[in-house]
Amino acid sequence: MSDNCEKMALLLQSETDFGLGLLRQQNISESLVFSPLSIALALSLVHVAARGETRDQIREVLVKGATDEQLEQHFANISASLLAAEKGTQVNIANHVFSKSNFTIKQTYLDDVKKLYNAGATPLDFNNKEASAQAINDFVSKNTGEHIKKIISADAISDDLVAVLTNALYFKADWQNKFKPEATFKGEFFTTADSPREVDFLRASGANRAYAENDQFQVLSLPYKDDTFALTIFLPKTRFGLSDALNSIDSATIQHLLSNASNSLVNVRIPKWKIESELSLKQALEKLGIQKAFDDSADLGNLADGIFVSAVSHKALIEVDEDGTKAAAATTVSISLKSAPMFLEEPKDFIADHPFLFVLSKDNHPLFVGLHH
Repeated sequence: MSDNCEKMALLLQSETDFGLGLLRQQNISESLVFSPLSIALALSLVHVAARGETRDQIREVLVKGATDEQLEQHFANISASLLAAEKGTQVNIANHVFSKSNFTIKQTYLDDVKKLYNAGATPLDFNNKEASAQAINDFVSKNTGEHIKKIISADAISDDLVAVLTNALYFKADWQNKFKPEATFKGEFFTTADSPREVDFLRASGANRAYAENDQFQVLSLPYKDDTFALTIFLPKTRFGLSDALNSIDSATIQHLLSNASNSLVNVRIPKWKIESELSLKQALEKLGIQKAFDDSADLGNLADGIFVSAVSHKALIEVDEDGTKAAAATTVSISLKSAPMFLEEPKDFIADHPFLFVLSKDNHPLFVGLHH
């Protein structure tokens, strides 16, 4: 492995660790979705502000073992590669610093976040709480295709608030292989053994699809037209084994399955779904190791003196149907199809009629992670 490949593998693994770490802090007995990338980009804006141990903790949680420069380069690169999406795949990423108009943010900070993450800055009169919340919400709405209309409420604009660092991410793409609407059928989805509910299932029979498995999961990867992006479903082989499987799976296994999905004949049955989640992330991030930023000893001196992080909020949405996927918030994994082997085989059944994990990725970088119950 060249140094570069090795570094890439480590970065993919630490991104996946970050996503899994956040996932495990949530209530995993219900459906949810979030964007580890969006969260990491927002924290990158904090990383620029931070010094000393405060900065080290953020860097270690986001990209373990990297230098500050590597972290900056990494998130700048990912942003650039996402924005270069093609073949009708739309990706929008926007970072912004909203600040209290009579509060002085160091110009070097504003210059750095503009240069690194293309983050603009807007001063707002935080005394006018309604208007300030509206300005931030308008920015998020505009940059998520109007899918996320509200991220902050007026009462969150407290008297001691001086800045709101914001990231918005939007993804919309058509499948490389669309599902035929006439094949969609109503079937039972089992969250628990005794409570099936009727949902719409997308269906493709005897289809050539990227497939992998290990002793715990069947894995199906569905590429979009720009096939560097894919949605991958990790379906536990044990019917109600999702929480056990989540406890034991690690980022190396996820990345291994993502990169080893290969062309197979598959009978695909997956639900049509739409999930929206709202997460407050302060505790989860503290558990993962970002602690100083949230307490009195925080050093965010590159932005201004005497400040700390008081809250981190996240909203995400994903919608999967016959044509493709829309996802907003902010954070995706790709498995490219290898050339099809030309021999007859029995199709594998991939029947996602019980809770599963899903990852939407770009070149195997997890953009969105979630659970479907």
